[in-house]
Amino acid sequence: MVDELRRRSVMSTKKYWGASILALALVMAGSASAFAKDTQTVKLISGMTLKGTPLAAGSYIISLVNHGPEATVTVAKNKSVVATAQGRLVDAGKRFTQNAVLYDESVDGTRIIREIRLAGSTQIIIFD
Repeated sequence: MVDELRRRSVMSTKKYWGASILALALVMAGSASAFAKDTQTVKLISGMTLKGTPLAAGSYIISLVNHGPEATVTVAKNKSVVATAQGRLVDAGKRFTQNAVLYDESVDGTRIIREIRLAGSTQIIIFD
């Protein structure tokens, strides 16, 4: 009788851990896909600056971490982070179909990134 109770206890524990591991895997998979939505490739057709950091023309991976009305934007090239900046999120009310980088051009010709719009999102990242 004691051996039978131990066997049931071991089986119950295995079922519990199996269910826990499955639940954890599902949560992690959901988190990974949520993060993937906030990461996109953006191509700059000319050199620009983001919050004082120069970015040469080329393709960059833009990652966004949302902090409510604020966001941290990380810019990477060849798997190396080249810039990090704080931006403000504003809902455009419509979903963007393509990535866009809006900039101002200063008197000396420097292009300063003011907004980033990511395809599939309704959010505009504004850099003041």
